[in-house]
Parts: sequence; structure tokens; C-alpha cells
Amino acid sequence: MSLPSENEPAKEKRNALEELENRLYSRTPPPLRHDEEFLGEEKHIRIAPGLTAEAERKDSALYSIFATVMPWLQRLLIASILFFLFAAGLGLFGFWRGGNTVSPQNITIQIQGPVGAAAGEETAIEVTVGNDNTLPLDAVDLLVEYPSDTRRAGDLASSLPRYRDSLGPLASGERVARRLSFVPFGEEGEKKTIGVTVEYRPKDSSGTFSKNASYEFAINSAPVTLRVMMPKEVNSDQIFEIALEVNSNSSAVQRNLLVKGQYPFGFQFGESTPSPSFAKDTWELGDLKPQSKRVIQIKGKVEATEESERTFRFSIGTQSAKDEKRIGTIFLSEAPTVAVRRPFISLDVLVNGEQGKTFVARSGQTVRADIAWANNLPTKIADMEITAELSGSIYNRSAVSAANGYYDSNTNTVRWDQERVARFGAVEPGEDGTQSMSVALLPIATNPALYDNPQLTIAVTARGKRLDEQGLYQNVSMSVVKEVKIATTLALSARLFHEGGFFTSSGPVPPKAEQETEYTVVWSLSNSSNGVTYAKVSALLPSYVTWLDRVNPPVGGGVVWDVGEVEAGVGVGTPPREVSFQISIRPSLSQVGAALALVGDTSASGEDRFTGTTVVSNARSALTTGTLSDVGASPQSGVVTK
Repeated sequence: MSLPSENEPAKEKRNALEELENRLYSRTPPPLRHDEEFLGEEKHIRIAPGLTAEAERKDSALYSIFATVMPWLQRLLIASILFFLFAAGLGLFGFWRGGNTVSPQNITIQIQGPVGAAAGEETAIEVTVGNDNTLPLDAVDLLVEYPSDTRRAGDLASSLPRYRDSLGPLASGERVARRLSFVPFGEEGEKKTIGVTVEYRPKDSSGTFSKNASYEFAINSAPVTLRVMMPKEVNSDQIFEIALEVNSNSSAVQRNLLVKGQYPFGFQFGESTPSPSFAKDTWELGDLKPQSKRVIQIKGKVEATEESERTFRFSIGTQSAKDEKRIGTIFLSEAPTVAVRRPFISLDVLVNGEQGKTFVARSGQTVRADIAWANNLPTKIADMEITAELSGSIYNRSAVSAANGYYDSNTNTVRWDQERVARFGAVEPGEDGTQSMSVALLPIATNPALYDNPQLTIAVTARGKRLDEQGLYQNVSMSVVKEVKIATTLALSARLFHEGGFFTSSGPVPPKAEQETEYTVVWSLSNSSNGVTYAKVSALLPSYVTWLDRVNPPVGGGVVWDVGEVEAGVGVGTPPREVSFQISIRPSLSQVGAALALVGDTSASGEDRFTGTTVVSNARSALTTGTLSDVGASPQSGVVTK
């Protein structure tokens, strides 16, 4: 198309700008134009095929419908989302603000009480429950969980693990308060927590809901005080004292108090006042009244090869209801430390060549004691002396001897000094030696009434003088105690009867081949000095011997008499423990001319309660048909005949 010339009529002319605009917004591609219209040459203007396809697609009927419906769907989706958000917000607002529902946020629990409480003293807290909802509550319950070991106020013997109270209905805006009294127990400084739960049921609802709260306080004082007094420094193997002082710190009676100790490695308990109630580390104090006190004194020593520190631990509290040997609630614990130094003088006693604190010996034997000593100081020890004190009634005071030592029967001591041992005048650093003595033990059978749990105690002390840093002489000493316990003696006798004994026996004597002869066996058991438990006597029966007594039948061909407990002195001045049983034999022709064994070797054994050792009686040889104890019986009475 050519541009209109200026000579064409005005109504046929078009404004160049309007025509250009129509071309730009037309959906029909313009026809090819010859370039001559512009530059005198034919040129082509091409439109991209994609644009043409897009235009055709938009002109389709489907596209027209979709273009009409899609905006309305978008508007509907947006409207739905806005409505959902509005409804959810409205619901949340009603829930949290109350509305016609009950919110746990509007159930209030206020707990008021002290931040600290004294153990063993009555204390109280106040719990207030409020309903800030617009709806009333039909039922409200208060549940309180107390710490363990809490006791009831006014009744310390009764535990108070929990408390429950029905508060009833609670109107909107109403509050209910409860004052709760209790007696806490625990170690000083310990934190305690009380748990509070409110269970409620909204009006016209069958469901039960709950809300929790907690209250924390600290035990700021214990009902008793525990003071441990002991030296800061001790020498190894040196006996020292520990004093435990328990004072009342409460206006109420503290009941069922228990003190328990934990000893460090190497500590040897000696004795205490009062004596331990259980083992060597637990004391029952019972009840402690206000302003009263108890004192426990302990003696012992620590054995250490090198310098070190040892820590003790003592605790006090109430006795456990489940285990009387344990503390249920601990009030206080103290853990003092003692420095253990190497002793100035090493000292030990070997009994019959054995080391240890306690030794076991037999009555009537001679005990040898070797005292080993050494100077551990870097300086000399002057005027050294060693003494050994003997105590106990089981040793023969006329039969004590000591090489290079002097025995004084007036003081029951053996002494070695520089008059008898020349080098004791000045013992060089690192020098050591051994002093020996022997003690004869009395036979218990001479007077068993005097020897109930007999023992010999040897207390040895070495002392001397050392030159200190200031050039002055300082006394040094070391002590050690050894115990020699005397084991009891079990005595067993075995006798065979045909005419005598508890049972009536039949059959020929001497026994005849292929004929039955019955015998009665009697065992008698005696015990000298210490109680014996788990005692028993046993022997074997040959295969050709028949057991007749059914009271204690043999097992595997053996006879076992379970004696059980045998008290001290049984059979010594009092009748022995005895048992009788009956057996029989039917000799064979092959046994003619021989005395037959009826009961094998017999022995008794048991556990010595005093020494803790197993004691065994003398062994009795086998009983044969030729060892009859009947009057007039001879060895020929046991030879089998035809």
C-alpha cells in the first residue's frame, strides 16, 4: 500500500499515524510490501511463526471460554482462603479469651512459702487455686506430691508422700486457698521440690483436665549437728582416736538416728565406745532429745607403705524402715582427711612365721613371736627399747622365754633395752633387726570353765629418742597389737556293741558264715572351748554291711550325723553329744577266719565361731567285729566262724 499523495481527496486520505497504529495492533500479518515503496527495491517484513500461532490460539473458542472462567475461579480461591483465616482467627480468639470455653491458661495456681526450711521442723506452704474462665467448674481436686522422706506434722513416725483434697465446684472468678503443713527431711543445702496438680472438670463436661505447678525450697539447717574430731596427721600403723559428737539442733525429738562410717583403704578398726551396732561402722543412737548429745569414740590405725592422704566419711540420719543397717534420710555428712606419714620406727610381729593381725593356734602348743623393727629416720635413734605385754589366761606364765630379753612375771612383759641389746644405745639410720620370744599355751582340758573363747594378746611398743632440727631430743614410739586366738578341740569316740548299747542286737558272736549278726555303733562328740556350728560326723560302710536304723539312712554307702550346733564345754564336765545306730552283717564263707570291718575311719568337723576356722576332730580308726566294747569281749569275738 502506498502513502496517499497530497492531491487525493481529503476523505480518502488517512493520517499516517493512525494507519501505523492500526498496523501495529492488527492481528492479521501485513502483506508483503515492495521495497520500492520505501527505497525503490522490493523488501519483505516477516513475523515470527510463534507469534502467529499464539494469536491463532487466542482466537479459538476454547481459549475464549477459559479466559472468561479462570478469573472467577481465582477470585473464588482467594475468597475461600480469606474466609478460612478469618474463621480460624475467630476460633483462636474465642479459645484464648475465654468465650464459652474453659482455658487452662485461666486456671491459676499460686504457691507461697519459705525459700528455706529446717530439716525436722514443721513448715507450711499456702496453695491458692483460681478460676478466671467465664464458665464455672463443676469439680476441682488438689493433688500435692511431697519429696521423699517428708513426714506428717505432729506425727514424725508417719510418712507424707502425697496429699489430696477435693475443693468442690469453683465459680467463675472464684479462688480457694489451702494451708499445707509438713516436716521436711534431708541433707543441709539439698534442694527439694513439691509438685502441685489441679484436676478440674468444666461445667456440662464429662472430661477431666489438669494443670501442674511446682514449688522449690532448700534445706537450710539439719536437725542435728555432726562434729568429727581426729588428728590432722598420723604415722602409719599408729593407733589414733576419732571422736564423733552429735548434738541436737531441733526443738523436736529426733527419732531412730543412725551414724554410719566409711573407712579409707588401709584403715583397721580397733574398738569403739559404744560398740558398733552393725559390723564395725554403724551405730544406732536411738532418739535424741532437744539440747542433748551423743559421743562415739573410735580407735584404729591406718597402714600405708608410703606417705599419703586418707579420707574418712561419716553420715548421720534416720534409720531406714526397710533396712535397719542403712540410713533412710541423710541429715549431714562429714569427710575429714588425715595425712599418713611413714612411721619413725617400723614394727611388726610374726607369729609362728606368719604375718597378720590375728592368728589361730591350738591349745597346748608353743607360740613363737618374732618382733621385726627398723629405723626409718635419717638420724640415729638413741636409748631404744622394745616391750611386749602379754595378756590372757590361756598362756603358761612359767613358760615364757625371750632371747636377749627379760621377762617380768609381775607385769607380764618382756623387755629388750640397751643393757641386753648393745646396739639399742644408738640405732643407725636404716638399721633393722628382730627380737624373738616364745610362749607356751595351756591345755584347755585342764580347766575348760576358764577358757571361753580363749586368746593371747601381744602388745608390742618400740620407743626411743631422735635428734630434731633444733638439736633437741624428741621421743618417738610405735605400737602394734597381735591377737592369737585358740581354736577349740573336737573330740570324737566310736564304740561297737552287741550285748550293750541302746538297741538290742541278735545273732551269734563270734559271727558265723551265712548267718546274720547285728551290732550297735555309738558315736560321742565333745567340744572344749568355743562354740562350733555346722558340726557333722561321717564314715563309710563296707558293701557287705546292712543299715538297720531308718532315722538317718546312709547316702552312697556312707553314714553322716548332722550334729549342728555344739556349745563350748560339751563333753568336758558335761555329757557329750551321742548318737547310736544299728547295722548287721551276713558273712560269706570266704570271710571265715577274719575280723570284718563294720564302719570305716570316722572323723568330725565344724566351724569354730570364735576363730572363724574349720576344726577337725581326731580320726577314729575303723570299727571291726574284733573291737567290741562289750564286757568280756576279746579280739577272738570278732573272727568269723563256720
